[in-house]
Amino acid sequence: MKLADVTPYYHKKSGGVRRYLFEKSRFLSSTDISHILIVPGSTYSETKEGNTTIYTVRSIPLPLSGGYRMFHTLSEVKSILRRESPEILELGGSYQRIDSLVSNNYLLSVFYHADLRTELSLLPVPKKIKKALLFNWIKKLSKADLVLTPSKKQEEFLKSYGLERVYTVNLGVDSSIFNPFQKDPDFRKNIHIPEDKALLLYVGRLSVEKGLLTLLKFFKQLDKKLFHLVIVGDGPLRSWVLRASKKLPNLTYLEYVGSNLDLARIYASCDIFVSASPLETYGLSFLEAQSCGCVLVSLDMGLETQPFKQFLAKDLSESAFLEAIWRAKNALSQELRMSISNYIRHHFSWDQTFKNLVSLYSNALARA
Repeated sequence: MKLADVTPYYHKKSGGVRRYLFEKSRFLSSTDISHILIVPGSTYSETKEGNTTIYTVRSIPLPLSGGYRMFHTLSEVKSILRRESPEILELGGSYQRIDSLVSNNYLLSVFYHADLRTELSLLPVPKKIKKALLFNWIKKLSKADLVLTPSKKQEEFLKSYGLERVYTVNLGVDSSIFNPFQKDPDFRKNIHIPEDKALLLYVGRLSVEKGLLTLLKFFKQLDKKLFHLVIVGDGPLRSWVLRASKKLPNLTYLEYVGSNLDLARIYASCDIFVSASPLETYGLSFLEAQSCGCVLVSLDMGLETQPFKQFLAKDLSESAFLEAIWRAKNALSQELRMSISNYIRHHFSWDQTFKNLVSLYSNALARA
């Protein structure tokens, strides 16, 4: 099998999509499957890593996006695809020009990484226009041979709009790296946080759609003597977070962390992972944090990565979110941390993710 991935959601500081593609490449390196990865960049380049050939195509930077780029044209992407002749082309994301990449030469798969409904809800336009945009995107998705979703909730949503070839492929976590034993005994001392404070953590893109402004608004209502928040990441709101960290003595900003091991040490050294995002289709950081023993406090979105419902907020009101944080704080114990970590380790792994994906693609090719 020869598999190609094309996505614009990829740069040196990007998050979940990049992690998914990195782990896919790592898994495929132990198989006989050839892998092509085409992503945007400042210049054209071609490199080889294991079974993966990585092409960067010169693309246009997107202002205020934190480093993302947009393919200026698909002509170079198509040229690479003609040269490489993959059997499966997987598009990462729902906003790509699906029509332009439909071909009789390969099966077209689209991974539905972002939820169209919730992202459309952020647009300041009339409901009629939002509805029209949603139907237009769903129509484009129908051109694909397969549509992949990271959660059953998204699969059910897409099928409710008439899409038939929709399949859930849960993402995973590397528990050999992300586990409670990575805890750094000097972490609190290095950032001057007393041992008796509950240590909250946010890891992810620093952007409005991730609910970061809402999270900080809620956090300011917590007792400064009892709670401290650590924020890790990069994005359009980076300067805003920097200013907030200088004003709030119980807020620490650690910027972007590229190393999985360093990230695991941060997760394992904190107590409660917090997110006020209403947009997650899966929540990969949820999985990593819980694998390290953090209690997850977020909006209950009915995701597979939110198995411990007692610590979730029923809505994004201030009272509901703060109550969930207090429930998590009062329940904190080493026994709880290990219970959470063990559950994640037994139910999620990248190897299972990609075994399922390869099986799905093999069956689709056999039918074709």
